[in-house]
Amino acid sequence: MLRFSLVFALALLSTIMLNAQEFSGGFRAGLNFTTFNGPLDMGADGAELEAFEYSNGFHVGAMGTLRFTDIFGLRAELLYSQKGGVYNYNGDSYWIFTPTNGSESFVATGNRETTLEVTNSYIDIPVMGVARFNKFEISAGMSLGFLVASRAAGETRFAGASSQGDIITPFLLALDYNYFNDPFQQGESTPVFRRDIDNQPVEIPQTLGAYYQEEASDENLYKTLDLGLVGGVSYYLNRGLFLGLRLNYGLSDITNTSRDISRQVVNSPSEFVTRDDNDRNLNIQVSVGFSL
Repeated sequence: MLRFSLVFALALLSTIMLNAQEFSGGFRAGLNFTTFNGPLDMGADGAELEAFEYSNGFHVGAMGTLRFTDIFGLRAELLYSQKGGVYNYNGDSYWIFTPTNGSESFVATGNRETTLEVTNSYIDIPVMGVARFNKFEISAGMSLGFLVASRAAGETRFAGASSQGDIITPFLLALDYNYFNDPFQQGESTPVFRRDIDNQPVEIPQTLGAYYQEEASDENLYKTLDLGLVGGVSYYLNRGLFLGLRLNYGLSDITNTSRDISRQVVNSPSEFVTRDDNDRNLNIQVSVGFSL
């Protein structure tokens, strides 16, 4: 079956090449307006605790087009493209404290406010059918992305009380995430806030890494591959120079369940609640390009 599929694919590609009247190359570059699309965590009262907002990035790369007729063709591109978005959390949550005297970790409950801007960098390979009508060109197809870098920055604020009723005054922490390279429980070597909670000394890092308080794992939060649909329209200012608008809608879940942790509830200091959500990329591209 695999051999037949390969032969069929090669035969189809050969037919396309033979029927193509011309091949042209080019490039495109521009801005990305990008966010995440997925289910949101809900509070006990039904209110949304999370929100996704758009952030900005860019894309740049090369493209090649096989023309079958003056109107129809097949295009493939190789792009460096930044995706991601702004993640917000505001509502019921928890914090895990580990006493410096060797006592067992304990959980405090309260309110968490988090703002985090995520920038995921992909090498995207979109393959599309194109149709050009005078100065307008429409395109549609699919894109496969390979994640090559994943970072985030922001801040989080927590206030609450321990299980014994000790009030935890608010603390504000910086978030500096490198999802590829941060080790688990990073933050212990940074400057700390020192508190006494339930008559036990605790230290709270002022800057947190991506996997603070989490157990070691071979998986990152974001998956390596991203499959999506692409479609757009371009307007040619002359024979080669064009302005383009494109939508890239993700089809695949981009987060690993083992790392997608609930910020609302936790079972114990060593047992997190994971979320089997289908989180997708949603990316709008505004481009300028040139087709030779």
